[in-house]
Amino acid sequence: MRTRIGNPSNEAHGQPMRVHDWIAPVGTIPDTVLTQAQSSLGVKLEGSTGEMHGYINTSKRPDGSLYIAIHLYDVECIDSNCRGGHGPIKLLVAPPVPPGLLVAMKATVGEHPQHKLTNSNAEAVLIGLGFTPNDGPRR
Repeated sequence: MRTRIGNPSNEAHGQPMRVHDWIAPVGTIPDTVLTQAQSSLGVKLEGSTGEMHGYINTSKRPDGSLYIAIHLYDVECIDSNCRGGHGPIKLLVAPPVPPGLLVAMKATVGEHPQHKLTNSNAEAVLIGLGFTPNDGPRR
């Protein structure tokens, strides 16, 4: 699992966040990842209740694997008219996530055995999966 801080996905608020990403095995279902991640981390990653601590991006790759990025907010925004465009959904600061909890969540979701994403090998793995320099994971 790779961890990035700042605003690596160029999110509209331009505020700092933590992004944890990895590659899940072939056949991983995005909706299942959302449910598993929310349950494991104890945060809201979608706004159905009117508030959320972050969000998930996924991308099915040509080999059938699934790229997963969990974005956790480090700054609150409750302004429904802000430039982030989230409307009435309140963006809440996500609590710190202990490293062991991240490892457990990744184990629950699964990790592709040939595409283990780390901070040191990310560029090579992402290029191998077909991400271009303009794609979010490579920014």
